[in-house]
Amino acid sequence: MKSAAENDAGPLIVDGLNVSARVAQIEDQGYTIVEDFIKPDEVEKIRHAFKTEVHITEMRAIGTQTGKTWRAHNLLAKTRAVDYLFLDKRLRGLVEGVLGPRTQVNVTTLFNVLPGETRQFLHQDDGLWPIPRPHPHFVCNALIALDDFEIENGATHIVPYSHRWHDRRPDQAIETLQVAMKSGTMLMWEGGLWHGGGANVSKDRERLGFFMSHQVAYLRPQEIQLVSVPRDEVRKMPEELQRLLGYHRFGLGVDGRDPIDVINDGVYVHESAKLAKEWYADYEKETQANA
Repeated sequence: MKSAAENDAGPLIVDGLNVSARVAQIEDQGYTIVEDFIKPDEVEKIRHAFKTEVHITEMRAIGTQTGKTWRAHNLLAKTRAVDYLFLDKRLRGLVEGVLGPRTQVNVTTLFNVLPGETRQFLHQDDGLWPIPRPHPHFVCNALIALDDFEIENGATHIVPYSHRWHDRRPDQAIETLQVAMKSGTMLMWEGGLWHGGGANVSKDRERLGFFMSHQVAYLRPQEIQLVSVPRDEVRKMPEELQRLLGYHRFGLGVDGRDPIDVINDGVYVHESAKLAKEWYADYEKETQANA
């Protein structure tokens, strides 16, 4: 059987990346690792944005209570520095290969794991929606290392093939694979894969990463992009990214109008709409004319 990223012409190759093969890896083992996904100058651009543009909170969650992880959620409300990565043709091919053509942004995060942070619990990112397993793929996640991810500074733990284990919950005692990867490398996984951030036991090395989560478009996202990103910021984005935030014509749109037209012109009522008394008047005229 062909993967979602293949067609009759053979494997899908995008900018030198065999997307079909990578999607097949994700289907099989739950993850794939793409080295040199972004270049050093891109890493530095994103690092600069994290330090100078992005408001940050600390995170105490998923088993960590130290406050030594800094997170910038709702990233697309805070910086335009990473817009282009959501539109990267390789990324789009991978995400749509896993989830299908109707996807949108779920979560956007820059995070920094500081020395002294403890290990996260293993968890699944598609567990938010209370639908029994097995179910279709809901979520596809990408994590790009900005610092080198090493064992000592807390490289991410994953459990290969666990996205297939529909009859059990994450076992915190299970053996894991800790994914060491160089700056610029991307780890991508299916939302059911057991994973968790590692403990940073180094003395002085931070672990800065960029997290992008996509979901199928018919589910409510964790970050409600339609609310959380100010419309002034949305108007600055390319149309394709606006669509990925949820401004797509899913069913009726906005009174039958394209949501992007609405955010640009502020017209929430269809141009053909009239009050009931006007419709009745037109109806009566038509009835009399046909009498």
